Amino acid sequence: MAAVTHFPDFEYSALEVFKYMYILKDFTLMLNDGDIVKFTPDDEDAFKKWLDDNGVQNIREEKDWVVK
Repeated sequence: MAAVTHFPDFEYSALEVFKYMYILKDFTLMLNDGDIVKFTPDDEDAFKKWLDDNGVQNIREEKDWVVK
């Protein structure tokens, strides 16, 4: 089953989102065009699942993502 490309109240499609990271309910997303957007969904677990189901990369899962 294909993932839904739009999430309620989020103005961008999953195809426009390149990477994301989140802290508690606040998501910071990098779009494919390089813009950075913030989004606070009503249901953060559902939003994270939507991102993951659409193959959007979670920055925190990248090797060496933290600068020391």
